Parts: sequence; C-alpha cells; structure tokens
Amino acid sequence: PKVVVTDLSREDQAVAVEDAFRYGRAAFLSATYDGGLFPAMDHFMAHLRDKTWRSRKVALVENGSWAPAAARHMRTYLEAMKDITICPTVHTLQGALKDSDRPVLEQIAEELLAD
Repeated sequence: PKVVVTDLSREDQAVAVEDAFRYGRAAFLSATYDGGLFPAMDHFMAHLRDKTWRSRKVALVENGSWAPAAARHMRTYLEAMKDITICPTVHTLQGALKDSDRPVLEQIAEELLAD
C-alpha cells in the first residue's frame, strides 16, 4: 500500500485535506498542546468535519508526557463524522519515538490495514 506522510505544521492544509479524501485509511498522530490538539491538527480535523469526511478507517497516536489528551480530542472529531472506524489500539508516545514503541505501532498498522 502507498503511504503518504504530511507534516501539518510545514505543509499546505489543502494538500493534506486532499490526501485525506484520496485514501480510505489514515493514521492521525498529534501532540497534545495546552490540553488539546496541536493547532495545525485541530484546524485539519475541523476542516475534515466541515467537508463531511466519511467512510474511512483511522488509527490514532498521541504524543504527550504530561496529561496527554490529543487522541481524545481527535476521537471527538471523528465520532461526529459518518462511517468512521477507529482502530481499537491507541498509543501514547512520550517524547521522541523509542524502540519500545515499535511493537505497538506495528500492531496499529496491522489494525489499520485489516479489512
């Protein structure tokens, strides 16, 4: 399967939204920022909601070492959309990616790719 990676803090939101509509599966990774989503991700999720993004399968990964909340906020957006399947495994990274994170990220990828 083709994988497209977009850094919302550096790339055009319009391209990210276009890619979200192009593919049937997505992994959303966001840092927790002041108890919510990183602003670029919050804007992206609101844009998907406003454009009635639907019928997709999504995996969630958050980053936060103190009171991580990004996954909860992304889930709130996604649950308001139609026919969105959220993978059961959600992972919290604490700072930089570590070798110990690899097994759960592989599990998330398998869940995302399963039919």
